[in-house]
Amino acid sequence: MIYESCYWKEPLLDTARWLARVRLGERTHERTYVRIEREVFISFYAIRKLFDTLKVSDRIKRATSELEWHPNRHAVHHMNCEHLDLLYDLAISRKETRDVLFLCNQFVHSFVFAPYEEDGKIGGFFVSSDRVKNERLYRVRLEQVLVLFRLVGRDYPASLFFRHNHDTGTCEARVE
Repeated sequence: MIYESCYWKEPLLDTARWLARVRLGERTHERTYVRIEREVFISFYAIRKLFDTLKVSDRIKRATSELEWHPNRHAVHHMNCEHLDLLYDLAISRKETRDVLFLCNQFVHSFVFAPYEEDGKIGGFFVSSDRVKNERLYRVRLEQVLVLFRLVGRDYPASLFFRHNHDTGTCEARVE
């Protein structure tokens, strides 16, 4: 259970600031890539946990994002998952709209994860969960990630409403 959410939300804002400043190139140290991976994974896990503990407004939970994806060409496994250009058709690009929880799960359960570079900075991430790795590879722009981290990091709901259904024994919550 998360009781005080600021200790989970403030690091999201710190991570967004750091990711926006990271420079990539031929001389980028391995530790930078490791930190990118760690910061991104932990941040998406934190967002999911904040959702589960009703610390983020429903407005953000319902938000959607248009995700670009590339179709799979060959089976993906532990011995080939770094060869994205062979496994996925990067020349074909499709789009779909997905909610924030879906996006979080792609990162939390990622089988494929690779930051890509644009103009010396992080352009975004190639990511695919263990469930969809043999169907598609998502290309998530850094700006999409930063917007989400900032939205969640600054969201402090003011109201929480519960409704108990006596017939089913379930409880519904609304967070505003």
